[in-house]
Amino acid sequence: MRDSQENRFREIFRRAHASHGACRSDEWLMSPCTAPDGTPVTPLVWSRRNGPWRRVETLWVGAAPGNAGGRGRGDQGAHGTRIPFGGDIAGANLDALLGSIGIDRNDTFLVAALNRLPDAGGGEPGLRELLQPVGAYASSIELLRDTVVAAGPGLIITLGIVGLRTLASALTQEDLSNATLPTLCRLERVGFKRDALNEWPVEALPLSETFQTRWQQAWGEDQVWVLPLMHPSGQNMSPYARIQTAFHQRMVVTRDALRKAYSERFRRAVPASRAPYADHGIYALPEWRLRVGPRHRELDALWRAKGI
Repeated sequence: MRDSQENRFREIFRRAHASHGACRSDEWLMSPCTAPDGTPVTPLVWSRRNGPWRRVETLWVGAAPGNAGGRGRGDQGAHGTRIPFGGDIAGANLDALLGSIGIDRNDTFLVAALNRLPDAGGGEPGLRELLQPVGAYASSIELLRDTVVAAGPGLIITLGIVGLRTLASALTQEDLSNATLPTLCRLERVGFKRDALNEWPVEALPLSETFQTRWQQAWGEDQVWVLPLMHPSGQNMSPYARIQTAFHQRMVVTRDALRKAYSERFRRAVPASRAPYADHGIYALPEWRLRVGPRHRELDALWRAKGI
């Protein structure tokens, strides 16, 4: 069973990196992505660095890799580290959220609507970018659909509006090379509520036949559960902010919503306090030890000092 689960991820990895010369034999992306002739290319942040290649309880869907303000030139952020949410404030905020429900990066899988730095050098991707081919995939939206099936999550946690809209497109539309993104208003009308546990409203927003068939064949299940949360970016919530500010309160609201939904979905208590970072798996990668870890621990200390 474990081998078949891993093979689903391996097939996605090979298809997504089909145009990258050395990546097929580098599932941990120990080296940045290159073209077949060895020329450096924009890294595709989809590998074993995203999480374990097996079924996971939770799958997190963000918008796109960041570069910690470097716009493609820095060595921090997912663009520089090839670790999703790795090396910036959003990543440290996400680590605090993971710890609040008693898990870490080795227990879950992190993915994005667009798994590379956007053309603008940061920010949220547009539909044009999401519809561009990714290796052998017709679009990033198709890549997301296959990632959901491979991960088989009991709960999909979307981080921000782009993550939720792209997920809805990936699970409900058939032609993912020419997909559209449902508006947030439409998703709210069919029942999606931020900070609340949502069972997929199949009558109002039917799942595509392709997704339904693959989901059922892989896991023998029909239900899909989603928790939309605010994106944990530094523009939304910051460990530098005073506790009286909205930047602090948004983190509190998001953390509490996550803890409540996780407990409801899996019917178990969440821990009273967060554990320190692990030292194995993703946390043993050189980019984590030398770049991401020190930065995240610095930001983590600020959150802990404020009771988060």
